Amino acid sequence: MKLIAAIAVLIMLIVAATPALGEMTEYQRGVANGLKIGLFMGEYHGKGQYVMETAGQFNTYLDNYNQFLWDTFANNQTLINEFMLSPISVGLKSSNTGVLLPDASGRILGYPADSYFTWIGAVPGTKPLNPGDALPGV
Repeated sequence: MKLIAAIAVLIMLIVAATPALGEMTEYQRGVANGLKIGLFMGEYHGKGQYVMETAGQFNTYLDNYNQFLWDTFANNQTLINEFMLSPISVGLKSSNTGVLLPDASGRILGYPADSYFTWIGAVPGTKPLNPGDALPGV
């Protein structure tokens, strides 16, 4: 009986001590926050190179990010210059999958849209209307 009581007390101590082990120090919270912000901005910057909607979202978040840098490193211009990002200029229109969309004349990069889609490979949800428009040798 004493063994069962000792095991029960030991289990209660372990359960009570577990949340204390999960507490982060102020330094760890700062590093975790920086990693979250960096990974978030990195994801949007990477996608924004190819998808117009994501580039717009990146540019929207960019002001907050740069303000965060100024607030955090106000007295260290070297770090501000190292981490500051520039807006993404969007030239080509693309869908949320990154596939370019045709312009008003129905062409992509000067090619008929069907030819372009055939050239880059199968595009989910689309079928070339005229497969004979494909680029030669593809």
